Amino acid sequence: MEALKQTHAAIEVAGAPRLVLFLTVFIDLLGFGIVIPFLPMFASTLGVGAVGVGVVLAVYSLMQLLFAPILGAISDRIGRRPVIMIGLAGSALGYLIYGFATSFWILLLSRAIHGSCAATISTAQAYIADTTDGSERARGMGLIGAAFGLGFVLGPAMGGLLGGGGLRIPALFAAGLSVGNLILAALLLPESKPAQLPAASVSDAAPQGAGVLQLMRRLGDRRLARLFVLAFLFTFALAALEATFALMVPRVYGYGAVGIGGLLAFAGLVQALAQGLFLGRLVQWLGEVRLVRVGAIVMGVGMAPLAASSSRPLLFVLLALIAIGYGVGSPSLASLISRGSARDSQGGVLGLNQSALSLARVFGPIAGGFFYQTCGASAPYYGAAAVMLAALAVGVGIEAVA
Repeated sequence: MEALKQTHAAIEVAGAPRLVLFLTVFIDLLGFGIVIPFLPMFASTLGVGAVGVGVVLAVYSLMQLLFAPILGAISDRIGRRPVIMIGLAGSALGYLIYGFATSFWILLLSRAIHGSCAATISTAQAYIADTTDGSERARGMGLIGAAFGLGFVLGPAMGGLLGGGGLRIPALFAAGLSVGNLILAALLLPESKPAQLPAASVSDAAPQGAGVLQLMRRLGDRRLARLFVLAFLFTFALAALEATFALMVPRVYGYGAVGIGGLLAFAGLVQALAQGLFLGRLVQWLGEVRLVRVGAIVMGVGMAPLAASSSRPLLFVLLALIAIGYGVGSPSLASLISRGSARDSQGGVLGLNQSALSLARVFGPIAGGFFYQTCGASAPYYGAAAVMLAALAVGVGIEAVA
C-alpha cells in the first residue's frame, strides 16, 4: 500500500495522468469509429464480397482475443506505458496499411495488425488499478468507459464528413490521429507501476503469471471465471444489438441514416454521462456487485421491447435504459475483476477480460444477424433480454471484494 501511495503521488506531480489516459483512449476509439462504418463500402471497392467483409471484421476481434492477455502480461513485467505505446503504434500502422490497401489480403493484414496491438483499453484499466485504491477504482474505470463511449460515438460522425472526399481519407486521417496520440502519450504519460517490485514478487511472478497458459489457469478461480462470463454476456447482448440496429430502425421506426446516427450518438452520450458523472456516486451508494445486477436488469428491460413498438419517444427511453445498464454494469465488472486479482497480474487478468469481450464481439453479431434474418426483427432483442436474464442469474452469486 505504501508503494501505491508513493507511485500515485509521483504520477500526480507528473501532470494529470488520468486526463492523458482519457485522451489516449478517446482518440484511439475516435479513430476506430471514423474507419469502421466505412469498411464494408471500402472493401466492396476492392472486389471483396460479403463473406470477405465478415472475415475482415472478425479478424480484428480474433487477434485481440489472442494478444490482449499477452500484452497485458507484458505490461505487468515492463510497465503500462510501453504497452500503451505499442498499441498506439500498431493502430497507426494498421490504419496506414488500410488506407493504401489494394486487395483483400492487404486489408486483412491491416486489421490483423491493429487487432494484435489493441491492448490500449485493458492496459489503461490496469494503469487505473495501479493508481487507485478500492473505493476509487470503479470511478476510474468509468472514466475509461466514458472515453470509449465518446470516441466511438463521435467517430462515425467525423468519418461521414471525411468520407465524402474518398473512402481512403478516413483511414489516413485515423492514422494521423494515432500518431498524434502516440506523441501525446510519449510526452505526458508517466509510468504507473513502481520502479521496482519486491524481489519475491518478481521471482514468484515468473512461474505463476507468465504467458497465456498460466493466465488461463485463473479461470479455475470460480469467482473470476464468473466475472469473465458476466463480462461476455453483457457485451454479447450489446454486440447483437449493434449488428442489427441499423437494419431494424428503418423498418420499425422509419428513421434513415441520419436518424440512426443521431440515435447512436444519443445512446453513446447517455452511456458516457452514466459512467463519467454518476458511476462514482452509485458505487458509493450500492456497491459494484449490486450495480452489476442492476445493470443487467435495466439493460434487459431496455432490450426486450426494442423492436416491438413503433413509438419514437419510447425508442429513446429504451436506448437510454440500455446505455445506462451497460454503462454502470461493464465498468463495475472491470473493477471487481481488478480488485479480485493480485497487483502484479493486473494487466494479464484485465487482458483476459478484454479477450472475453472480444469473443463476445465475434459471436454476438453472428447470433444477432442470424436471429434477425430467420426469426424476425424482434428476435435479437428478445434474445438479448434473455441473455441479460442469464447474466442476472450468474451475478446473484457474486460477492464483493474488500
